[in-house]
Amino acid sequence: MDLAYITVNKIMEMFMILMIGAAAFKTGLVDSGTSKRLSAVLLNVISPCVIIMSYQIEFNKELLIGLVATAGLSAASFLLAILLSRLVITPEGNPDMAVERMSIVYSNCGFIGIPLINGLLGAEGVFFMTAYITVFNIFIWSHGIILMSGKTGSPGAVLKNFMNPSTYAIGVGLFLFVTGLRLSEVAGNPLSMIGAMNTPAAMLISGMNLAESELLSCLKKPRTYMISFVKLVAVPLATLLLLAVCRVDRTVAVTILTAVSCPSGAMGVMFALQYDKDSGYASKLLAVTTALSLFTIPAVMLAGSVFL
Repeated sequence: MDLAYITVNKIMEMFMILMIGAAAFKTGLVDSGTSKRLSAVLLNVISPCVIIMSYQIEFNKELLIGLVATAGLSAASFLLAILLSRLVITPEGNPDMAVERMSIVYSNCGFIGIPLINGLLGAEGVFFMTAYITVFNIFIWSHGIILMSGKTGSPGAVLKNFMNPSTYAIGVGLFLFVTGLRLSEVAGNPLSMIGAMNTPAAMLISGMNLAESELLSCLKKPRTYMISFVKLVAVPLATLLLLAVCRVDRTVAVTILTAVSCPSGAMGVMFALQYDKDSGYASKLLAVTTALSLFTIPAVMLAGSVFL
């Protein structure tokens, strides 16, 4: 129950910031260009700082084992989500099959998952979340490309796309963690201050995107709710069952469950643009699942507090 209560509080705090972002867009204080530029800052500057600082903890064998366990179970959760997406979304007569499957499998684990898990578990939760994000990058730059393009990409292209600031930050953080090196206050404090902007920046961006989308038109389609149900309820509950059966460390389990419970990720929109799919539909699914996740994430975490 404590886990669900904390989650509700964090969701409400994040929702308030999200509404401020939406109001700023609606009143003309910011525009879509602002959202895109702030997104670039978040992905390339703020999130890497959060990741690096999450590794600034004392090395011990248990944490390393937990990191490996998180990566393995994260991979299993992605395979489970891919299986469910294939069962629910069939290709026959469905030109949006790739967009819909992408929305189900890949969550907004960076924008929403990191600030949420940071509020729930602190630095240790973010530490384990980096393992999930690493697996996320491996899957999205391999399976995601194959899904959206309809063909297998070259290994070189996949590797090139995998190299991004968050991946570099994970590598640096792991090196510092394993070697026991600690950043000085002069270096560490600025990174911590930048990392502290992660939650407000992510929620402001989400609010701007929500205000920009034609949410009402998408809410009138029953299929939207079916896809949202699979993404926000079926996949998290299936993952919860997997975690309960495996009986892993509770911190690891809560981290994975939190990441899986997040709404559809912005990468689905970016991939739709790149591979000439319906990016407008992808944006609407992102907006709807983001709005509905305000209610589903606390419910899933309530179930998690009972079974984990």
